[in-house]
Amino acid sequence: MKNTQILTNQVTNILNALLIQGVHDAVLAPGSRSTPLALGLAQLAREHKINLYVDVDERSAAFFALGISKTTAKPVLLLCTSGTAAANFYPAICEAFSSHIPLIVLTTDRPPELTKIGAPQALDQDRFYGHQVKKFVQLPLASDNLNERQYTNFMVQRSVIQATSVPRGPVHLNLPLRKPLMPQLPLSFMEQPKKLVRSEMKPSLPTAEITALSTTFSDKRGLIIMGPDETQTDYTALLHWAEKAEWPILADPLSQLRGYDSKCIISTYDILLKTQLSLLDGLKPDVIIRSGGTFVSAALGTWLKQIDVPVYYLDPNSELNDYTETLTNILPLPTSSFFELCPYPAPKSDWLSKWNRIQKTIKKNLAAINSDHLVEPLIPQMLEHYLPVKAHLFISNSMPIRDIDSYFLPQKSFHYLYCNRGANGIDGIISSALGMSSKFQNNVLLTGDLAFFHDMNGLMMAERYHLQLRVIVINNNGGGIFSFLPQANTTDFENVFGTPQNLALDLVAQLFHAEYIKVQNITDCVQALQKPLHGLEIIEIPTDRTTNVSVHKAMLQAIAQKLSEEFC
Repeated sequence: MKNTQILTNQVTNILNALLIQGVHDAVLAPGSRSTPLALGLAQLAREHKINLYVDVDERSAAFFALGISKTTAKPVLLLCTSGTAAANFYPAICEAFSSHIPLIVLTTDRPPELTKIGAPQALDQDRFYGHQVKKFVQLPLASDNLNERQYTNFMVQRSVIQATSVPRGPVHLNLPLRKPLMPQLPLSFMEQPKKLVRSEMKPSLPTAEITALSTTFSDKRGLIIMGPDETQTDYTALLHWAEKAEWPILADPLSQLRGYDSKCIISTYDILLKTQLSLLDGLKPDVIIRSGGTFVSAALGTWLKQIDVPVYYLDPNSELNDYTETLTNILPLPTSSFFELCPYPAPKSDWLSKWNRIQKTIKKNLAAINSDHLVEPLIPQMLEHYLPVKAHLFISNSMPIRDIDSYFLPQKSFHYLYCNRGANGIDGIISSALGMSSKFQNNVLLTGDLAFFHDMNGLMMAERYHLQLRVIVINNNGGGIFSFLPQANTTDFENVFGTPQNLALDLVAQLFHAEYIKVQNITDCVQALQKPLHGLEIIEIPTDRTTNVSVHKAMLQAIAQKLSEEFC
């Protein structure tokens, strides 16, 4: 068999394996060594069998793929050429591994005879991503050997299954390719491989254990803590259980629970816990049920360490991740399964109502805070009121997600919130948000100026694929979060932590053909948020770092005073 035909068979074999396992989105960072697969993906895209996105910046491409997978809960193929192209995928792969995002990373490589001898664009790509992927597979060179073709197909299918199995995460396939790199076009995808099928088992617990749990929770003042969850969990059973038991649910902004019309949803806990008032003594629960990822609120973590009560953790991933080290019992069940299986206890008098009265006071006083200036804590509150119905909001790490945690408190208005909280970096934020935008309407990104600066290349994808995204840039000209830390008072603070960049965002908008709006006050901001969105839009909100610290402190003090007057 000719080399060209052998290569062609290999390409169709790999792509068929991906298709049959449900991979319908691919992100390509172009290069020479990946030529045959790139051409195969392009043909599949023309035939409407796969959605192909081409991004010339590998780091941006990887985060774009992560954004698609994060917000759809589906596996996404990420393809590049050999050499440093693969290295630029690494930050997004670290995030995907930490936050359980099923990326199928396919790096193409030089053949064995061109590795470790100084050939151009050749690195040692064996286990290139180390412990940041669930599985590494070294695929064989193209061959006319039937056993090798079957092995390749099986390993590709198995890799997709491994990426999408609990705990989900990225897998890495490395494919060496010899020249010639041009397959025989058009490719034929008529031959369908045998599908590797994974059966799903319904999670359960022994009857005796369910009975024991029911006894444990009986006659207790309980609390449910819901951390980040971007897997589109059905919360029907949880909400029914909590409302019958009258247990408060402390809902992280990324839990997707804030905005549900339920008396049990408590979203003001971060502010409450920061006050450190004596009223917290009366809010100590007897037992806690936790689910989801690591919550945003540092104050919540501190409080958990202080109160020292039994904590039951619903952990289908069986990873036991808990930096607070307060877990006492592990239940390897998804959230919905647990609350379907476990009987709810009888409610304790005045327990939930006490939390609700405090929440009502906090919300009332936040709404009453007057400011002539558009200060940063007001921005999440404005988003709460002026986001479109069921908007998709991507949030940068650092100050934006912390302010969303404290001040984004929707009631009876549901939105989808996302943030890269696996490794918590500020890189790739724009690209991740645009990956989200490739699948949804009503898309908004809330970011700081440094995170925006870090990923400006990502903006290229908006025009290329006609994506709609409203980018709100809180521009405090530097690293605003450091102003809250002890080093804020040091002599060299501005040089090594503040790091002002003096960005001209209007010129950035011109470069990427985006609409640009600069808002100076609350009225301007409301008008900007209410206008229809067409394509890419950048809204700049200038703020001041020093003022921001003062405003945060003043707001917390005012709320603490009101709570003290009412409840202490």
